[in-house]
Amino acid sequence: MFKKLRNHFILINLLTTSFILVSAFTSIYIVAKNSSESRRPVPTEFNISFSENETGFRQVLEERIFADREAALNSLLITLVITGVAVEIVVAVFSYYFASEAIKPVKDAYETQKIFIANASHEIKTPVAAIKANLEAADLSEENHWIKNIELEADKIETLNLALLHLAKTDAIKEAVTIEDVDLKRTAGSVVNSFSSRIKKKGINLEKSVQDKKVKLNRADFKEIFEILLDNAIKYCDKNIAIELTNKKLTIKNDGKTIPKDKIEHVFDRFYQVDKSSTGSGLGLAIAKSLASRNHWELTAGSTSKETVFELKY
Repeated sequence: MFKKLRNHFILINLLTTSFILVSAFTSIYIVAKNSSESRRPVPTEFNISFSENETGFRQVLEERIFADREAALNSLLITLVITGVAVEIVVAVFSYYFASEAIKPVKDAYETQKIFIANASHEIKTPVAAIKANLEAADLSEENHWIKNIELEADKIETLNLALLHLAKTDAIKEAVTIEDVDLKRTAGSVVNSFSSRIKKKGINLEKSVQDKKVKLNRADFKEIFEILLDNAIKYCDKNIAIELTNKKLTIKNDGKTIPKDKIEHVFDRFYQVDKSSTGSGLGLAIAKSLASRNHWELTAGSTSKETVFELKY
């Protein structure tokens, strides 16, 4: 992530410098060329006259002057090009250094945030488990809605905590991913079956188009992203979900609630929820994005007035 940010800074600096240099050097060359072409080889104010026998000498003199001017313009052009390239190299070197220094505080803050999330999640895990264990062990023969509320909130905290732990674990993974043959049809069937009760309960019309092929992928990460995207589609759809799975990409579409254009770029941000009243922690899509980045896959989102589309290219 930070490497991309650094490269983005460098690219902006190079493009800005290139635009300025091209504009300035083009103006210099055009002015020099127009000035050269507008001047006569032998100015009339010098009042030089040639006899008929000297006409050839005048022609040779003019040709020599034109050739010298052309050579001077070519020399100027080469000088401008070399200077521009040299300036771009210097800008690239300095941009690399200063961009790295500029994002260093952001990187340090991000690393600190990851450590805090991991540590806080581990600290929360124990008391939440103790609360749930005590509630189960307590002798509560009579129905008590207050106790039910405590159990419900404890479950929410546990779910959120597990998501935070998973996100911290995903961020911490640095080793190479495991690649193996993944049967698309079998994987899609496994994922859909795990959500079959929710799909049936909500009365969703699910359409599947799955290629009967095997692809080399990180099975665990691919399946988890698939589950996150389908869970999100079920959560926000009205009646229809369409799944298209090929050896190149996974596409999941749903009708119902759509995402405004000004919010679409934030759907993969951590803790971000388009609908603030909805349940959940806002970490599912962030985890999916992190897993996709780890595998060098491209995960994108789009939304129109009729449907929302998530696409994973691998």
